[in-house]
Amino acid sequence: MELDLGFFSRRDFLKNLAVFGTANVALWAGGCESCNQQIQNRPTRKNIQELWDNNHSDPVITTYKNAVTAMKALPSSDPRSWQGQMEIHLNKCIHRNWLWLPWHRVYLVYFERICRKLTGDDSFALPYWNWNTHPAVPDPFWDTSSPLFHSPRGVTQTDQADPSIVGTSVLQNILNETSFNLFASGPPPTSDLHAGPDATSGLEATPHNGIHGFVGGDMASFSSPLDPVFYTHHCMCDCMWAHWNIDLNNANTNDPAWANFAINDFVDESGNPVSVNAAVTVLFPILTYQYEPCSLAQEQAPKAPKLTGKELEAFLKAGAPSKLEFGPRFEVRQSISAEVGKPSTTALTVDPGALMSALQGGPHTRLVLTVGDAQMPPKRDFFVRVFLNKPDATGDTPIEDPHFAGSFAFFFDESAMKGHEAAGETSAAPLTGFLVDVTSTLQKLNQAGSLSSNQAQVTLVPVPQVRREAAGEGLTFGRLELAVARF
Repeated sequence: MELDLGFFSRRDFLKNLAVFGTANVALWAGGCESCNQQIQNRPTRKNIQELWDNNHSDPVITTYKNAVTAMKALPSSDPRSWQGQMEIHLNKCIHRNWLWLPWHRVYLVYFERICRKLTGDDSFALPYWNWNTHPAVPDPFWDTSSPLFHSPRGVTQTDQADPSIVGTSVLQNILNETSFNLFASGPPPTSDLHAGPDATSGLEATPHNGIHGFVGGDMASFSSPLDPVFYTHHCMCDCMWAHWNIDLNNANTNDPAWANFAINDFVDESGNPVSVNAAVTVLFPILTYQYEPCSLAQEQAPKAPKLTGKELEAFLKAGAPSKLEFGPRFEVRQSISAEVGKPSTTALTVDPGALMSALQGGPHTRLVLTVGDAQMPPKRDFFVRVFLNKPDATGDTPIEDPHFAGSFAFFFDESAMKGHEAAGETSAAPLTGFLVDVTSTLQKLNQAGSLSSNQAQVTLVPVPQVRREAAGEGLTFGRLELAVARF
């Protein structure tokens, strides 16, 4: 695959030069066969469980162990150290908006480079945890004599993440999204990247948040990089983004606020500060690393042919408008609570004609449920399943039920809650929100003839994470909305 980097201006490319390395610089300057060969042979991120199944002493796993040991030996004041890398996430990480994907992509690239520098293994690529094909925490992380072991965790070696978080049908629905906002979450609501309310969706709300909560321990907090499984979890999130964007031909946003956002929280392998614009990160998977396919079990075939060469360059550069236009809206504004063991059903008065029109509106029209003005619960030992027109849904109702519409989970920093408590605020934590694309569920119900009334019943079912009873835990929110969204 020959790549012409001419769509970057000289100034932009030079600004991000350190990201790509000398081979890509030579390629951009005029191209050479050896440079193309080097890019073709760039390090490959692989499935860590399969590496373990094939060889407990696989070189990738060995290098990862050695890197963790070397990073823990560095003084905590060194930003390359295990503690230093965690503190970057603790103090500066971005979540709950569409910048979380490029921010964590830069995090992984420079963490990977630090691993190579400290171990001398220039071929090393971080492995990923495919939580769909192996829903349990991978076996390499359970050897108590290994630096990859971390305690405490909230699960055992055999516990499996719930299919409503990582099941094939759930993840396939996320990959089927063609709106960047519905796949990757939307723009931050204010200039404060950590402020709420917001609207988390798709990849972030479900497998990302859900796996953090499933593993538990440090993984359930912003100190999550203390657990070595963190980096393999985020590699899987990154792999799904690359698959969605590059393999399935779905465009990232071309909003300048996203593309021009400077990510400058990291250091390179020598400890030097770096700065990378979000737009540049779309090239990482084709220039600096590649993925062994992070396929889902029984995954549907891609809907479009894979782009290569100049077509791929033009596609990645162009992006697409991503703003969601909502209307008409059907809303209830009142305080509603749902607890583990006590699901909550709310009826929305809707216009059946508007719903039918939206269901026939084509690929750029979606029906989106907003669970808004939600108070972050003080404990997050549960996640929430969403059902439509099934008021008798419980935690035992399977996701194969045609009324199942999706799920979401929680991930936030405890320090934010402590700050609010210290200020004497009555809310447990900053408000948040979740978007759930319910189009396919409504289509199924329509085909079954159950959308003839002027009401849509929404049932929220909090379900405890594995090995956590979560009795009395739940969610309180102030707004529920079903809306037609166009993009």
